[in-house]
Amino acid sequence: MVGAQDDGQREHAATDELLAAVRARLDPLIRDGAKVSALGHADAVAADIVARLGLVKNPWADIVGPCYASGGLQKELGVGRAALSKAVRERRALRLDTSDRRTLYPAFQVRGRALVSGLAEVLTTLESGTDDPWAWAHWLNTPLAGATGRMSARPIDRLADGDLAGVVAAARFAAEAWAS
Repeated sequence: MVGAQDDGQREHAATDELLAAVRARLDPLIRDGAKVSALGHADAVAADIVARLGLVKNPWADIVGPCYASGGLQKELGVGRAALSKAVRERRALRLDTSDRRTLYPAFQVRGRALVSGLAEVLTTLESGTDDPWAWAHWLNTPLAGATGRMSARPIDRLADGDLAGVVAAARFAAEAWAS
């Protein structure tokens, strides 16, 4: 999936580099007599430092869930780049482009090494309300409120279970709301 291992390795390397840079700045201070122990308990100091960094987790990772990079999805589906591009153009596959120019494919659209059947009808319907694939991904991966107000299955799960008509009807309702 989405080069998660590559991302993890890159982030671990960046963390190691940051820690080394902090140590490189602390060591001369300590040699000159500064007392790091005077800062307080190491865990509290670390928590304060990390809080000041302003790092935030991108909420889309939780909303969309795991994703494939292009090569990973091609391998999972047993298709080439051209076939995957065609599936995206035909709305049989959902592609998400990130602000840092990465291309992701939500894993929720794959079942049994194949794209969920009926996705083209649903994505085409959603597209009539907004041309934002991130909104489509959010909608597909979020449980819908049922008639009683209780949450039902995610639309993608209902679609994978064969409820094409029900999911298209719900997509039409969402698209109309988005368009208004």
